[in-house]
Amino acid sequence: MALQYNHYIEYSPPVCLQSLLHCYWSYFDNSVKRLSPTIPVIPDGCVDIIFDLNLPTQSQCFVVGPMTKPIQSTKNNLFGIRFKPGMASLFFRSPLKEMVDQIFTINDFQGCNVDILADYLANINCPQQRILRINSIFQKILSEQPVIEREIQYAINIIELSNGRVSIKDVAQKIDFSRQHLTRKFQRYTGLTPKFFSQVIRINRLIDIYKTNSIYGFGDLAQICGYYDQSHMINEFKKVTGVAPSLFFKKV
Repeated sequence: MALQYNHYIEYSPPVCLQSLLHCYWSYFDNSVKRLSPTIPVIPDGCVDIIFDLNLPTQSQCFVVGPMTKPIQSTKNNLFGIRFKPGMASLFFRSPLKEMVDQIFTINDFQGCNVDILADYLANINCPQQRILRINSIFQKILSEQPVIEREIQYAINIIELSNGRVSIKDVAQKIDFSRQHLTRKFQRYTGLTPKFFSQVIRINRLIDIYKTNSIYGFGDLAQICGYYDQSHMINEFKKVTGVAPSLFFKKV
């Protein structure tokens, strides 16, 4: 099933990979406007592997690590694989905290030649064919990997299900960890602290609510999303997105 926003489209991964991958996605825009500043890509707690499909590809496959600040992109023909929070740790050998706010190229998928794969994806125009090819690779790679620690997966789930409104103290108590131990483990598997991850989840929910119900004022949004007040919401919004909500939503 595809979810579409203008030139950006999301595709559901197969059932066997849905516990690991949030989605596949594609983005294409050949308009002149793409060269001007666009809506920033904001932190979402995920890690993406992205192929630049402009030919010649020249092995243009790169990873966007866990983000603590927004980024801009003028690339116009992309295909991406988005891991669920924490799940990229099964794919990369280094702790994710070493990948925070990093964008780097990769040359192989644990034995799969990226040069050949990038050329293959760039030379076909059918997203479904790209997805089938990626599915076969990821099913083999990820089926051979261990799962992440049960307590950390549970902590991630608690924060997501609460829409970022649960206290970190309560999360730590539910999994019988100290806050310090939870933070260390959380950073290893997600790259982020549980507190910042909660802020990211809450801000992304706020944005989703605004997109579907733009009649809400900022005071209403602050109350719905569990902020102390509107000022608290605006400060946190700036921290995650880099801009005030009034400016951000003008571009949405």
